[in-house]
Amino acid sequence: MNREILVVGAGPTGLSLAITLRRYGVPVRLVERKPEPAGVSKALAVWSASMEVLEGMGVMDALLAEGARLHSLRIGSGPRELAAMAIGDGIDSPYPFPLLLSQARTERILAAKLAELGVEIERGVELTQLSQDQEGVTAELKHPNGRVEIQRTPYLAGCDGARSTVRQALGIEFQGYTEPQTYLLGDVLIDGGGLDHNSIYLWWHNGGTVALFPFEEATWRVFAVRKPGAGDEATTIAELQEHIDRHGPAGLRLHDASWLSAFRINERLAERYRAGRCFLVGDAAHIHSPAGGQGMNTGIQDAVNLGWKLAYAANGIGNADLLLDSYEAERRPIARSVVKAAARKLHLAFGGGRLDTILRDVAVTVFGNMSAVQKMLQVELSETEIVYREGPLVALGSPPRKPRRTGVGARARDAALADPPRRLWSLLSEPHHSLLLFEDSRHPIPVDGIMEGTGDRLTGR
Repeated sequence: MNREILVVGAGPTGLSLAITLRRYGVPVRLVERKPEPAGVSKALAVWSASMEVLEGMGVMDALLAEGARLHSLRIGSGPRELAAMAIGDGIDSPYPFPLLLSQARTERILAAKLAELGVEIERGVELTQLSQDQEGVTAELKHPNGRVEIQRTPYLAGCDGARSTVRQALGIEFQGYTEPQTYLLGDVLIDGGGLDHNSIYLWWHNGGTVALFPFEEATWRVFAVRKPGAGDEATTIAELQEHIDRHGPAGLRLHDASWLSAFRINERLAERYRAGRCFLVGDAAHIHSPAGGQGMNTGIQDAVNLGWKLAYAANGIGNADLLLDSYEAERRPIARSVVKAAARKLHLAFGGGRLDTILRDVAVTVFGNMSAVQKMLQVELSETEIVYREGPLVALGSPPRKPRRTGVGARARDAALADPPRRLWSLLSEPHHSLLLFEDSRHPIPVDGIMEGTGDRLTGR
């Protein structure tokens, strides 16, 4: 059988999974039904935990060179600014800030890294059918010229978005609901108002809300909610201007839109992430409100979690079923909490009505300027406090009944290693496992033979 693992979908999630597999020496085939890379920018923010894993892929220098660090979140009501929240305070990470970068640029950087690793995206190739048995997966692939190819693969990963063909072929339910409101989006240039291009603006007035997100050199993404009963037709720059004039900061003029859209928001979670030798990753497994900018980040972290486990299974290392079962057990609860949190943020920010506005004004004025509240929100969004509490891998560590931040399944704290000098996090980002031995003179650890038989899959410190 062909040893190539088939990854379906070449967005940030599929690219991250393919890179992770290649870093572990596993052959990969990446297919994408769209003939060209996305021209519009969907996700904008790369958060701390994602940048940590992207550092391991060797792409952070390029991302930092093209992106901009977010400085603050500014919240206002009518003519008043209620709070200015500094971004990055209290995040335990070498990247204690969100990076603002269009998804199109992120994908281009990831695709270049994958090409360095010997894999090119096969564009215009569409998965049309799949079946599987105990030995592998059979995929039917349709090429741009109409040719149909049958490929056998040991494992298949569906990174093909919210309308995932893989999820539908596996018969996995996408549980959740659709928000009733129609949301408006525009990527535009803005004159006037003295906006800081390294800040997000969330503003409400006259019973409505607008949000402005900066990206690239001078572009702003504007979000608003259409009036009930106004339909789902595409928005216009004039409609967005009306929302800004009525609900946003004063003195702003929108022009030169590069993308205009009207859409509904879905809050959904796949019933399962694994079906035999097939897996769902990223938006194929979970979608939610863009509030907080967590979607792409959660998908990238899904990909890295699954990637090393698939690599071990493909190379016959360890207990394949235990490793692969741990992916859903660890990542699905994280997505569930992200979906719920994003819905809460959406309803808090865009809830209509005078009472909603009054409550928001009071809450932001009282709590929004408290450093403890600001830190809690930023740490949540950074995804640096994630703890895996369930699954067969966590169970092997005999976790305590009440998990702690430093317990089994938690993200390791950084530390300085003396010989050779380096950071612990940089060591943990490499494509192997690391054994850290903590000893003192009273309790020496017998190290002779402790790594015997592990080859280059384990290093000791």
